[in-house]
Amino acid sequence: MEKPEQWEDAEARSEALRRRVVVAEEEAVVRLPGKAAAIDRPEPQDPVEDEETFDIFAPIDAALMARLTKKPTSPPDAERAAEWRKAERAKELAWKKYNAEYVEFDDEETWSDRHASRASKFRDEWNSLWSRGYGPFEANTEICSMRFTDEPAPPGTNPCDTLQIFSAKVTGLEGGLTWPLDVFGMVAIRDTIDQRRNIVFDRKRDNCQTLTEKKSACNQHDPCLVLTGPTRAVVLRDPVTIEVKLLVKGTVESEDKILSFLAVEPLICSTFYSQLLNRAYSGKLSTLEFTLGHIVSSVEATIFLQIIDGSWPDGFSGRFVARTTSIDEDAVLLLHSGDKIVPCTDDGNVKLSRCVASVEVDEKLQVSVKANSGMKKDDVFMPEEADEDYSDMEEGGVHAPIVADTSVEKEVVFTPKEAGRSDDTLDIGFCKIKVTVAWSLIWRDLF
Repeated sequence: MEKPEQWEDAEARSEALRRRVVVAEEEAVVRLPGKAAAIDRPEPQDPVEDEETFDIFAPIDAALMARLTKKPTSPPDAERAAEWRKAERAKELAWKKYNAEYVEFDDEETWSDRHASRASKFRDEWNSLWSRGYGPFEANTEICSMRFTDEPAPPGTNPCDTLQIFSAKVTGLEGGLTWPLDVFGMVAIRDTIDQRRNIVFDRKRDNCQTLTEKKSACNQHDPCLVLTGPTRAVVLRDPVTIEVKLLVKGTVESEDKILSFLAVEPLICSTFYSQLLNRAYSGKLSTLEFTLGHIVSSVEATIFLQIIDGSWPDGFSGRFVARTTSIDEDAVLLLHSGDKIVPCTDDGNVKLSRCVASVEVDEKLQVSVKANSGMKKDDVFMPEEADEDYSDMEEGGVHAPIVADTSVEKEVVFTPKEAGRSDDTLDIGFCKIKVTVAWSLIWRDLF
């Protein structure tokens, strides 16, 4: 039988079709016993001369033709995929509508307060999405640090990208506000593993922080908030929300003014390397500037300091910081005592303002202390622990005299782990400080 590619003209196609009919009739007769001799083979017919009247599909059964031309129905998986695409399209349209509603403003006054407009609607949006699973809007996170320091993490838990909060600074005062400012209120972050508040700054009206325009070397008064969190590492898996409500204290409560009111998702692009981020959000009365860090493939480090020999003397300020070597431009301020003595418990544990940092697993964690003397030049300080006859004072020892108008700075370096603890000692002359770091992977609810 000729192949289709050999059909070069209508005459050849007609002859091939005739032969197919003959073969089919012969096969039908063979299957019927006693009928083989009764067959009346048709004589060969003349080729079809009119090509336009030839229908090549005429011999094909009508039912078979219907089955061949019937459009296949979509399988269940295809239907679900179509529904998913429809839902994604709806989300995209909703996002475009959101941008048009909250970002594209005509007048400058509305533009300057767009963040407050967004924040005013954030509570209702959050309640509709998350209140059933996470409780009231004001609830704080129930997930603490060191979750997997002493117990194994669930299978598949690996180092992940995190958001480090280095600082939050108030600038650009407007609306008649002048420095200094007595500020109180709240700054928190919500991430994908717990939609409750992870507190970064929290002060009541009777415990304001005084902010000044310029940073002072001898005290805590500067335009940066004294951060006390986060209480655990912030996972940067989906967009995080920074929630802010800061107020300026007035003479009476009715005269308090909203300094900053935000509910923003900082724009953070995917990257293979840790990087420093600066984000500023302006309102009617001020601008709040955040210095953030995108730490890739990181673990959580919870830091503890304990004075194990000597004591922290009066007249010395202490500044304790932690940094990851992947971002050496900024550091996490653990404590700055200002012009006050370093706060400690009875057993020597230093009361840090913050204790949690994120560290890239392939880098290092640096913990350092800087002690500054507030005494006059050439004064000599004698530690309280020194004997009356000073017989125990050795040069460079813990109880050795300290010349004023000097500063002491020491540092220890740690290699990150996924679990367990590391420790080292800072020797700053008048005391020795034990540094302990508790390492942990960060819990993530993937499903």
